[in-house]
Amino acid sequence: MNFKAIVFDMDGVLVDSEPLHKQIEQEMLQELGVQLPHEEHIKFAGVGKEMWTILKDKYGYNREVTEEELHKDKRVRYLKRLTSKPITPIDGVLPIVDTALKKGMQLAVASSSSIENIEIVTKALGILEKMDRIVSGDDMPRTKPHPDIFLKTAELLGLHPNECLVIEDSANGVRAAKDAGMFCVGFRNLNSGNQDLRRADIIVDSLAEVLDHF
Repeated sequence: MNFKAIVFDMDGVLVDSEPLHKQIEQEMLQELGVQLPHEEHIKFAGVGKEMWTILKDKYGYNREVTEEELHKDKRVRYLKRLTSKPITPIDGVLPIVDTALKKGMQLAVASSSSIENIEIVTKALGILEKMDRIVSGDDMPRTKPHPDIFLKTAELLGLHPNECLVIEDSANGVRAAKDAGMFCVGFRNLNSGNQDLRRADIIVDSLAEVLDHF
């Protein structure tokens, strides 16, 4: 397959950070008096700030707290804990980056996380300067599962969506990538929960398997 770019999700693909996201979100929800079952919680993997709007509409927690305030609070808590210990890549990430560069491919990160978090993670992994584009969900009117972030990434790379290979670990991310018209690798990361990756073009249990597809 003749792809011209690889687009990485961040949480659950570059770094194994989904458990940390869920832990912080559960703490915040409990403070709001919301008991969110695990099976429902994992459905929000990859969604980003829109999660707070959806949950507020459903559970009607303290309406004096805005979704934007909750999003900012969660970001501060996440960043503090993320940087409290060494940030390490998921096995297979760095070989994908090196192989893609040798093939002359472009690289991008398209994540629902803030631009600050993406830059901190990619810098810690030694790949920030290797990325041609970084696109944050904060800059999008709609986050995953909508395709906006991937369409914007392709536009910034100067490519047609079908020239991009996306690596995603969540059902929402896979849906967004496919609706954008991109080839999607579904990475079955057990720490991301039981995600429905069936819409992905291929599903892998290890990122090392991705090397066979570009």
